[in-house]
Amino acid sequence: MNAHIYIPKNELREAIDYIWYHEAATVQLKAYNIPFLHQELIINFGAHLSITNQQQQRFGYPRAGGVTGVLSRPTVTRAQGHYAALGIMLKPFGLYRLFGFSAAKLNGQPRTLQTIWGEAALALITELEATPAPTEKIRVLEKFLLRMARPHIIPEEILAMQQRPSLHKGSIKSHISDKLISSKKYIQTSGTVLGMPPKKYTQLTLVNTAVTQMAAAPEIPLTTVAYDNGFYDQAHFIRVFKAFAGMTPSAYRSAVRKQRVQTTFPNTIFM
Repeated sequence: MNAHIYIPKNELREAIDYIWYHEAATVQLKAYNIPFLHQELIINFGAHLSITNQQQQRFGYPRAGGVTGVLSRPTVTRAQGHYAALGIMLKPFGLYRLFGFSAAKLNGQPRTLQTIWGEAALALITELEATPAPTEKIRVLEKFLLRMARPHIIPEEILAMQQRPSLHKGSIKSHISDKLISSKKYIQTSGTVLGMPPKKYTQLTLVNTAVTQMAAAPEIPLTTVAYDNGFYDQAHFIRVFKAFAGMTPSAYRSAVRKQRVQTTFPNTIFM
């Protein structure tokens, strides 16, 4: 597969982890995705590319591209035939940071790029289609983002929640203890910036750190993984992990041992 990864070195770095372009003459891919801590934008130039949620609702990426928020349930990705796609892995608050776009508007479902940029999104797609070289496509997308950006400040209480994720009693309130903000306003702000309430986002954060740990060291006992990542005990870990991942930690670890987990992105399990 022809793959390109670009990490912005300008102000986009505050909202974007990386921009990617992948292309292959033909693929037959089916992958199970544990929810990850990114908003993702994908523009599909190839054949079939889609994601399906647990309710069997399928979103096929159209010419107009698509964007997803931080999800709380697993999805299945399918790609068939010629594969060519350009994407952005945004930080959990990336759309709000760059454009002031409320993550709550995604409502757990993908939306086309017109949801964010209106008719300007169609002009971008047309320009990208007329640009053959992958590196040039990335540059076109980067210039567009810089031109369209209307940066918003990420509230300190949201940053504190990300820097100090904890499920212990009182930890959520501690993030706003020295801020002039009520608990109600804090929950509303979290929904706007991240797309989910603070407790749920914190749980997803710790599930993701557990996924990374198990993928890197599947020999570690699950009880140790539970305590290392801030869960009360193994039962609590299993319950929360399954709620987001749709499988138990032991089932995920089994996939790691069978080498079905993508090494560079452990949230993805090949089916």
